[in-house]
Amino acid sequence: MSTEPIIEVIHLKKSFGKNQVMTNFNLTVVRGENVVVLGRSGCGKSVLIKCIVGLLPYDEGSIRIFGKEICTLPKQELDQLRARIGFVFQSSALYDSMTVGENLEFPLIRHQKDKSKSEIQRMVQETLANVGLAHAINLMPAELSGGMRKRIGLARALVLKPEIILYDEPTTGLDPITAKEISQLMLQLQRTYNTTSIIISHDMNCSRLTANRMCVMIDGINHAEGTFESLSTSLDTKVNSFFEQTQA
Repeated sequence: MSTEPIIEVIHLKKSFGKNQVMTNFNLTVVRGENVVVLGRSGCGKSVLIKCIVGLLPYDEGSIRIFGKEICTLPKQELDQLRARIGFVFQSSALYDSMTVGENLEFPLIRHQKDKSKSEIQRMVQETLANVGLAHAINLMPAELSGGMRKRIGLARALVLKPEIILYDEPTTGLDPITAKEISQLMLQLQRTYNTTSIIISHDMNCSRLTANRMCVMIDGINHAEGTFESLSTSLDTKVNSFFEQTQA
């Protein structure tokens, strides 16, 4: 695996009024790596990736993507950077009035205006095939199961062939079998596209399957880092408490 830093979060601070979510958070993710950020509900995990993609401003610190400080980028450059980042929302966030195919066409039409209609259709079909849903191209979101919606959300994030994917609770609300299938698909996509990913999750099975490395967010900092195996045997009770259920 490369040692080239793709995402660098340095001394990040973020508050909402008196609620200090991140107090001094640090994390570096290298090219081709899957890093799972683990933490209790409400600790700031989703806030972190929204800051990384520029959806939320941060109070202090630095976020560098491909070596560029995102808070100083002009809007046009920030939009160009975002086109290199896929964001998989917890709810999938599909457009309910569009078919599956139209949901995937939308970012292509917006960001790749030089592509012909036939090229866009080919890219949509190829991406749907990579998530095992080529047959669903004409379905509406209301016709999809929860697992299918997750796969289409993944496909829409992948259609621009991003170098980075940010996953926000990708297996939430799924039964264990479907959650395992989504986790395995994420791993397969990492190998196929050589993506660099941050995965926000409290699903320990998803974490064990997908993580090259894990970060435990506690009290607004990166409290501990390591592999799933090393953290699961940690003597730190704050860290070990996350793994108790998997060890039972």
